[in-house]
Amino acid sequence: MRFGLLGSLQAHDGARDCPIRGPKARTLLAVLLLNANQPVSLDRLIDALWGDEAPNTAEASLRNLVARTRKSLGDDTGERLRAVPSGYQLLVEEEELDSARFERAVQRARAAHEAADWPRVLAETATALELWRGEPLADLPETAAGHSRCEQWRENRLQALEWRFDAELHQGRPHGLVAELTRLVGEHPLREAFHGQLMLALHGSGQRAQALTVYQRLRRALVDELGIEPGPAVRESHARILADQPEPAPAPTPRTGRPIPAQLPSPPPHFVGRREQLDALRTALLSGTDRPGLAVLSGMAGVGKSALAVHCAETLRGRFPDGQLFLNLRGATPGLTPLGAHQALTALLRGLGTGPADIPDEADGAAALLRSTLSGTRTLLLLDDAADLAQVRHLLPSGPGCGVLITSRTPMLALDGATHLRLGTLTSKESIALVELAAGRATAGREVVSIEHADLARLVELCGRLPLALRIVAARLAARATLPVRNLADRLEDPEDRLDELELDDLSVRQSLGLAHDALRGSDRKLDRRAADALAAVGALDLPEYSAGLLSGVLRISPGQAGAALDRLADIALLDEPRSGLFVPHDLVRDYARELTADPAERDRSVAAALHWYLDAAAGSARVLDPGLHRKRQLPPGHGHDDDRDTAFAFGDDECANLTVLVERLADQPWAAPQLLTLVQALPPFLRARGRTPELLQLNEIALRVARREQHTVAEGIALVDLATAHTDTGRFTTALDLVDRAIPLWQRTGHLERLQTGLNNRATILQLLGRDQEAADTLHQALDLAVRNDDAFNEAFALSTLGNLAEADDPHLAITHHTRSIDAGRRTRDPVLFETAGLCNIGNAHLRLDQPAEALHHYRTALARSENTHWNTKRECRLGEIESLRRLRRLQDAADRGRELLALTTELADTYGTGLAEHAHGLVLRDQGLPHQALTHWRTALDRLAGTDNPVVAELRGLIAFTEATAGVA
Repeated sequence: MRFGLLGSLQAHDGARDCPIRGPKARTLLAVLLLNANQPVSLDRLIDALWGDEAPNTAEASLRNLVARTRKSLGDDTGERLRAVPSGYQLLVEEEELDSARFERAVQRARAAHEAADWPRVLAETATALELWRGEPLADLPETAAGHSRCEQWRENRLQALEWRFDAELHQGRPHGLVAELTRLVGEHPLREAFHGQLMLALHGSGQRAQALTVYQRLRRALVDELGIEPGPAVRESHARILADQPEPAPAPTPRTGRPIPAQLPSPPPHFVGRREQLDALRTALLSGTDRPGLAVLSGMAGVGKSALAVHCAETLRGRFPDGQLFLNLRGATPGLTPLGAHQALTALLRGLGTGPADIPDEADGAAALLRSTLSGTRTLLLLDDAADLAQVRHLLPSGPGCGVLITSRTPMLALDGATHLRLGTLTSKESIALVELAAGRATAGREVVSIEHADLARLVELCGRLPLALRIVAARLAARATLPVRNLADRLEDPEDRLDELELDDLSVRQSLGLAHDALRGSDRKLDRRAADALAAVGALDLPEYSAGLLSGVLRISPGQAGAALDRLADIALLDEPRSGLFVPHDLVRDYARELTADPAERDRSVAAALHWYLDAAAGSARVLDPGLHRKRQLPPGHGHDDDRDTAFAFGDDECANLTVLVERLADQPWAAPQLLTLVQALPPFLRARGRTPELLQLNEIALRVARREQHTVAEGIALVDLATAHTDTGRFTTALDLVDRAIPLWQRTGHLERLQTGLNNRATILQLLGRDQEAADTLHQALDLAVRNDDAFNEAFALSTLGNLAEADDPHLAITHHTRSIDAGRRTRDPVLFETAGLCNIGNAHLRLDQPAEALHHYRTALARSENTHWNTKRECRLGEIESLRRLRRLQDAADRGRELLALTTELADTYGTGLAEHAHGLVLRDQGLPHQALTHWRTALDRLAGTDNPVVAELRGLIAFTEATAGVA
């Protein structure tokens, strides 16, 4: 068989063309040929064939395409186009594929050119160019034709043409080149080599003026498009032509007579993704005008910095004709000391042909010689694994033309004029592709490892999508054809064993991360040693996120010092900063950090310090947000957040996830119980104001369990009350009543009169919501009498508010009186805004009962204007009342706008109950706007959100849905 990719797609069996009909079938064959002898997953093939618009029948259609392709290739047995567990694999011999023969010919031509063997250059370039039938895969969609291999083939063809022209000019045959070179410079107006060769061909043919014109056109194009001058070789040719001097034919060595360095390592055999980063690096390296092109590629250990840098440099060989230098600076190489400045300079100068005796003994002199040697050349320097900026400063050329690509774990932000690019992990799709490629290449010709997509997706996530870890697991899969992906993924599930599994020969995630930590620990800088301490604290605490405040409490240093330590860890990519001031480790860094504190006692000390800091901060937040609750629960003073509500809220917003994890983790630790219970009691002011009902429920369920175990009656009662509040806020009134009824006897038994009054008020509120009005009234009068007798303004205001709600249905005017008295009583409490906002909202509800929507709207909006720091459920009720008032006023567009705003808020807060209420209200507006179908959609969503609650709106929703389905003809 013969397959052709260098032009339109072709398949030939030696006697006839094998027709591959239809764009899908041709794309399938092209993708398989581009990955010849490698398994290609079903997902990758489906993506190439259909992209984001794959139908549900895509897999079945793919199998039909494979069957048709086999028939076209005469492969009835499936020996060539094989089904493998991960997808399909096309077996192709090297001589069967034109692109493989082309690549080998180009490699032979390169060697001949470097050896100045001009007849062999002509022979090998002819072999390569004869295989070129046109643009690779020109008749196929961009998904195939835009493949990176196709781009490399295009570049190799142009390079082969350059070498052929060099050979022709060297052998004194310029005349026949002018027409072809004239066409090529028109097609490639910025490719200097073709312009230089055309200048030589014209000058050699006696057309000096035309040669000078070519130079002027090139110079204008380079200056206008890239902002750079032509390279030294073209400028020298221009000078000779101006002087009308004979131009020597181009030689394969630079004008100094030194060999052209070609030190780049072999590019990575399995390279996926990174297209945007690759484009950014290429642009940076080619953009130097008055200085070298300079780029710094940073990122965490194992993220693939070197692989991307080498791949990028390989694509730029033709743009740096004076050579490519590579130097491993050993900034993080196990067992090796980073190169000193003079060592590095010596290595670079030797690579440029400088003899040892000619290299100055001191670093400054050697650096000056390096700059002189590189001056006027177009040379690429890849400085890999730099320890820090001090290590590379001496190694930089000074003038335009050269490019310098530095890889390092530190970003080197102080390096002026550089493009700084921080490399992250691969996407899930890229990670899967990398493992498939690496594992499949190693097992070509045998039964390929079973790679089921779901298991592979789990495997790459357990590797944190870190390229080093992915290489290790791919090598394991490649080495053991019988090792299922599921088994390997299962072995990575345990965090304690994960880093052990991610070691293979000289590849080790643990060792790579350990170098960074050891460098910090052994540093002379206090900041670095603090950063090492901070990383150990990260492992000891094992929380989702880390702030300067938290670590200052754990490490007993100032917040500024802790923040600087976290910044340092972020600089060397051991932490990320997804939100300002909050730092998160990569999953594998987290695994490594846990190992830094092996002593359980030391780990407990860190956790205890964190618990103490959280209690202090949470108590301070409660004192600011709800002074009355802070006093009643006898919370510690706490640090005060500068008595600023925004700061108090910011603490909760930043630390809520950590608090939940910490409380859950410490629930079974008896030593932590006293502080843990107090911490949970301090959190409701923040949680309720922010609508964080799931966290309020979770934390108090834990607190209830701990309090019962510790036989702490007061803490048990408080947990029951807070649980009841959370269930009330989410419409589960029956559950809330049961919890309150379990708390009241505790207060009666312990003699906590104030808490008993609050419990009675809560009970009455829930009874009223359940429609048990007489029981509610009896309980309220009992609570009100107790409050008045004990001069308890808080509970008096509370009871009056609930009496108003109870009276609303039968006597809205009386309800308004009660709510007004509640506001007055609330002014005698430490938090008058709480009762004022709730009272105004309740008065709005009463005006709606009186069918006075304008008055109601005024009260709702007044309440909202004063509700910034009140509970979310109060704000939610005000917004619902505002929407209903606007609807009744027939201001339907305003009502719809407010409805969308409320839906956005409840969704953002994950307030399922509130979302259901908002969907109900918005549906009523849409119905009134004459949009019954849209209203029905919202009501169905509302019913789904409110399922399981005791809110009477559930029955109303069922009626609305049934009526609308019947009258609007909707199924």
